[in-house]
Amino acid sequence: MSDPRATPAAGRRSLVTAGYGEVVTTAPAEHAHNGSSLFADPVAWLMAEAVARAVEDCAVDLAAVRDHVGMVAISDVCTLDTMRTIARATPRGRLSPLKFAGANPGSVAGLPCIRNGFRGPTLTLSMPPEAALPAALAMAEGWIARGSARLVLVGTHRRDGDAHSARCYVLQSSTAPDSCPEPDLKRLTAPVHAAAADL
Repeated sequence: MSDPRATPAAGRRSLVTAGYGEVVTTAPAEHAHNGSSLFADPVAWLMAEAVARAVEDCAVDLAAVRDHVGMVAISDVCTLDTMRTIARATPRGRLSPLKFAGANPGSVAGLPCIRNGFRGPTLTLSMPPEAALPAALAMAEGWIARGSARLVLVGTHRRDGDAHSARCYVLQSSTAPDSCPEPDLKRLTAPVHAAAADL
């Protein structure tokens, strides 16, 4: 039986932006806020910071619709730093269980949602942003078309040399009130330069 709900036609983009946030740094560990009961990889913390800036920039009050905000995170690095930390510490036999939770690549999308109380669907694509972006946008379109989310955060992490960037757009349906023009999503995959770090 076919799904009676509307789905976007192939190749058609029905999304528009509602907010944008970005963090560029050469010291991602300095952006982490780990504590005694919470541990996440520096990439997850960078993504959380970019999402916080996108939420602040967003014309829509995301806190009022937090049950309907989803997220797709993209990074080919994800939690590799934490995985390597675990690998080095395992032979010594002393390792906090929190590190294992922090090594989950899904935390790159999960941490920003936990910090903001977003309870929509989440997905992490552990692949380069350029290759993953079409799939991420198709997923965001599908979630919105099927009513699984009203707004979707699409965030990318990219590393070029010592420079890391986390960038995030808030996307919504083009039929939503106060929608903005078609976004230039190339910004999500653009190279990052160390000269722009820690802005």
